[in-house]
Amino acid sequence: MLAMTWNVRGLGKAEKMRKVRSVILDQKPVVFFIPESKLGIFDCRVIKSIGGAALTGGVGVEAVGSVGGLITLRNEDVISVTDCISSSSCITVVGVLNKLGKEVAW
Repeated sequence: MLAMTWNVRGLGKAEKMRKVRSVILDQKPVVFFIPESKLGIFDCRVIKSIGGAALTGGVGVEAVGSVGGLITLRNEDVISVTDCISSSSCITVVGVLNKLGKEVAW
């Protein structure tokens, strides 16, 4: 599977993070997008907690209060990022499919 998105309506509970990680490990997407993460902090620990060894790269926008928050995770073995722009309501990522040399954006 190339890409997945899932609005989990907040990742504040460990149970939801485990469920998302389980889906990622089962479906093996190259890119995984989470709108409305509602996380006030986004760092490398969040990437590892959600993506595990499968999705090791990521970009996030922190929620404002209990609203918003965006996360996009990717498999760094498949896609190398060349550019990234983010705002409170949008993340745009441009990269290259490593084996094909083809540019992709999401």
